[in-house]
Amino acid sequence: MEMSVLWGSLRRRWYLVLALVVLTLGAMFVVTQRVGPTYEATGTVLVYPPSQSSMPDGSRTQENPYLTLSGVNQARDVVVRALTSKKVSDEFGETFPVGTTFEIVPDYTNSAPIILFTVEANSPTVATEALDSLVSLVPVELGNLQSNLDLPEAERVASTVLTQDEKPQATNKSMIRSAILAGAGVGGAGLMLIALIDSLLLGRRSPDPAGATDHDETAAGPPPADDDRDGTDEDDVAPQPTPLRPVAAGRPAAERTVTTRLVRRRRRGAERDEAS
Repeated sequence: MEMSVLWGSLRRRWYLVLALVVLTLGAMFVVTQRVGPTYEATGTVLVYPPSQSSMPDGSRTQENPYLTLSGVNQARDVVVRALTSKKVSDEFGETFPVGTTFEIVPDYTNSAPIILFTVEANSPTVATEALDSLVSLVPVELGNLQSNLDLPEAERVASTVLTQDEKPQATNKSMIRSAILAGAGVGGAGLMLIALIDSLLLGRRSPDPAGATDHDETAAGPPPADDDRDGTDEDDVAPQPTPLRPVAAGRPAAERTVTTRLVRRRRRGAERDEAS
């Protein structure tokens, strides 16, 4: 549909447009009340290398693990891949209510092997519990990765919680997104419906050209047939003089002028007929 046609329909049915605006705002308000705010909780976990390492002669050296953090970035990425697997997602969906979502990504804002957790839920309690469950999976996954290496505890890659929200923050992102979707759906469908109603009403008001022509021809009746019963052509018959009527003096000037002209024309025609 062309925009000019749609704009013309909206101008003609402006009262329907006002009703649609009220309906759209009402739908958006209802959706925002149904959805409500969501609560977001975030946490970060640091993956660090072991504090001890074995030497070729069998001796062990004590090192500060925070001085060699860049060496465990690959281990961090493996843990992130394990935590975002379908198995973990399915277990998370079965444990927590519908609408609870999570995101686990490496923290690329710095070079340290940090894992960033983000959880969104419909209540602050659910958001806190979901974040706790995800953060607790990091040492479990690290243990599973190193269980077959037969290493002592001091020589294994470990993790520690850096930050974790105790009070989730209320956000309106999902509420605003749902309201926009509802408004766009109701508004778009309403505009198309107004255009359809306008086209139907215009179609009822406009007459049918074909039907009007047929009606005029029927009302006019068949054309008069030529009366040739006596075998005389109508063109061969001499025109009969039309009797003249006196012009009334009380008629308007314009009407008397037209009547006088007609009388003169008829008189001239009668004189030509007599002369022939």
